[in-house]
Amino acid sequence: MQRSLSPNMTDRKKGHERPSRYGLPLPEVCHLTLDKATIQDRAVFIIGDVHGCYDELTELMDKARTLDDTVLFVFVGDLVNRGPKSKEVVKLLRRTECYSVRGNHEETTLREHARLIKDPGYDLPERYQYIRTFDEGDLDYLKSLPYTIRIPSLQAIIVHAGLEPGVVLEEQCLTAMTHMRSLVQRGATDPTVHPSNKISEGVPWASLWTGPEHVYYGHDKKRGYVEHGFATGLDTGCVTGEHLTGMFINGCRKTLSVPARKQYWVDTP
Repeated sequence: MQRSLSPNMTDRKKGHERPSRYGLPLPEVCHLTLDKATIQDRAVFIIGDVHGCYDELTELMDKARTLDDTVLFVFVGDLVNRGPKSKEVVKLLRRTECYSVRGNHEETTLREHARLIKDPGYDLPERYQYIRTFDEGDLDYLKSLPYTIRIPSLQAIIVHAGLEPGVVLEEQCLTAMTHMRSLVQRGATDPTVHPSNKISEGVPWASLWTGPEHVYYGHDKKRGYVEHGFATGLDTGCVTGEHLTGMFINGCRKTLSVPARKQYWVDTP
């Protein structure tokens, strides 16, 4: 249940001049802030990329609840696609008090849905057939997901892919926030950097993030679970047969994982 908390939101007009990668309508709120009144005394548990792995998700959530039954779940995006139960994942989040940012797979889902609406005869790729099982509420939920969630009381920011150091949230590139993995120097004589989706060039963006807020992110399965000084990566490849991982960022501060029940998706080289 992604709730709107008007007094604590970034100005709704800010950031709307920035285009999304596929020209999709932007969410009403690009940058959501959860204040102390929302967090209360609850433990916050951040969960990595789910990708439709519903069975593993419910197992991980139950495991977290055994340590703290007041837990508030926050997701780093990529809730859907590739795994077997995208609809079930979205339904679960809609009926649970939790929060999520949007990932690149939410954006490709919305892109494919827009193409289908524009042309009912559109040949929807097999990997997106789950979209036909979504109702209007499911799609509205995905459309509402912000690009970032900030929790000031915990000095935390949640984003799907990454952030550029030294750039305020309202000026960050929306595509970078859902797709970046690395930062690459622009040239031999130009010390500035630009975001890249490739891990084969540049350096991990998180290694250059100096805080003071700690960023929790996903998207970077090949690097896996990784801790930098002010950033933690939580995509541990559940959909490709590895693990689904989450961590408490307050309270007991434990990191928990559950193994994938099978390999649902094979990455192409």
